[in-house]
Amino acid sequence: MVGERPMILALQGGDREVIQSLLAEAAGQLRSAGVRVLGVVEHLPPGCAHEDVLLLDLVSGEANRLHQDLGPGAAGCSLDPAGLAAAAAGVERAIAARLAEGGDLTDTVVILSKFGRQEADGRGLTSAFHAAVAAEFRVLTSLSPTVRAEWDGFVGDLAEIAPASLPAVDAWWSAVAEKVAG
Repeated sequence: MVGERPMILALQGGDREVIQSLLAEAAGQLRSAGVRVLGVVEHLPPGCAHEDVLLLDLVSGEANRLHQDLGPGAAGCSLDPAGLAAAAAGVERAIAARLAEGGDLTDTVVILSKFGRQEADGRGLTSAFHAAVAAEFRVLTSLSPTVRAEWDGFVGDLAEIAPASLPAVDAWWSAVAEKVAG
């Protein structure tokens, strides 16, 4: 339909810390407006190193490490597949619990920290993306520009990309809410 907003909004155009802070702030604003917020955002505790990034579950508060310590001199990727899998499983549990509650499900958004290389390869938070879409929940995420082609193939016409800003999130959610109410 003309004017209909896609169910997924992907933010681009800021560095990682800015976008993750924006996602966390958007979660707070949506909650304040009565929206049910599920999902995960990246969190870097103050004064900590890149390796200390956590994926913070927005429902349970559980924190999963995003990186693992490979030891001194290690040159491989430090991404922690177990931490990512645990975070995805937590989101899937929250989605299942929300579905089990029933009632009006249009008040629910799932925030997934990022669609990046892991997701482009079918790992990482991919299963959480699938669960959210299958539940017909709206999804807010960020998109690594390096995997844009894979993203387009993954989401098709279910998504739009917007600049990383709260006004962009507000406009998307307002249009989604208006469509649901209308």
